[in-house]
Amino acid sequence: MPWATGTVLTRGTVDGLPLLTWGRAPRDRLATRRQLRTLGLRPGGADPVAVLYVKHRASGRRNFASLYLIDRAMPVRPMTPARWAALDKANRARLARRYTQYRDAA
Repeated sequence: MPWATGTVLTRGTVDGLPLLTWGRAPRDRLATRRQLRTLGLRPGGADPVAVLYVKHRASGRRNFASLYLIDRAMPVRPMTPARWAALDKANRARLARRYTQYRDAA
């Protein structure tokens, strides 16, 4: 495993990737997409190196998240005026579609 120097306790494999339980993944080396984003990083085309498994006790719901190496992550691309315009156009279309759904349902 590219992030571990010794043995790592896993729950098996998922799609050929090690399955790690919450709290067992080294936080200084592995991160989810959202965690990378808060650090100002993105996976940058890198494949995930492990899968994180979380089970919520109250609901019994199971969640899986891909884990990426922080060392291989790249900085987030800055928003250009064209990207802001495309995002604004997409949000307007989404709101218009939502409005027509409510209008037609009434």
